[in-house]
Amino acid sequence: MKKLHLLMLITFLMIFLTQGWSAGAIAITTKVRGTVSLKRSGETKFKPNVKLGELIFNNDHLKTGKDGYAALVFIDDKSLIKIWENSEMIVSRSSVKKTISKRISMQIGTLKAEVSPQRKGEFVIATPTSVASVKGTTFWVIIDPVLGDIFYGISGEVEVKNNESDAVIVVGANETGTSTPDGQVNVEQTLEGSVPVDEEDQGGEDSNILKIQMRNKQGDVKDIIIEYK
Repeated sequence: MKKLHLLMLITFLMIFLTQGWSAGAIAITTKVRGTVSLKRSGETKFKPNVKLGELIFNNDHLKTGKDGYAALVFIDDKSLIKIWENSEMIVSRSSVKKTISKRISMQIGTLKAEVSPQRKGEFVIATPTSVASVKGTTFWVIIDPVLGDIFYGISGEVEVKNNESDAVIVVGANETGTSTPDGQVNVEQTLEGSVPVDEEDQGGEDSNILKIQMRNKQGDVKDIIIEYK
């Protein structure tokens, strides 16, 4: 039920975007708690206190503090990205003809991705150690620039290429893949209890209020307030 409400919300937003309101937005925050900061492309300082319903544009930089958490949905295909405390990522998108490619450049932290099937283009998650190519997959990745990356496959498959050795592994459901800065990679069965816990998967439908500020090419601003469950 929660996902149905989210799909309806994204469809509603797409109508405004195609009418010129906040054109260029590629994603929107659907959950925010704790310390979450945002630095826009071309800016030098992070803006604190990111709100629910914040529009994300190309090359925006998100950062969470020790108590931070943020979830965002891509407007074009409804892929969902969640980051936990002490995480940093840059969100970008490129378009060539009718092909749209998305890239999450994750410097450090914990991320869960629920990526919709990519009909055209690609969805890439890049870390200091690895590059993960995703088609339609749910997985976790824990990123440490010193120790390397740990991938936990939940469904589908994710292809991981090590930046140092160019070695490639494929991580499937119930598998754990590791990629280290010295070029080593490995895949094995996931140990029980090792996968991080996503509290939102434990049930419950909290009431949410989205407040979104949209701007058209003429500079007019429209505030949209949406309550959903």
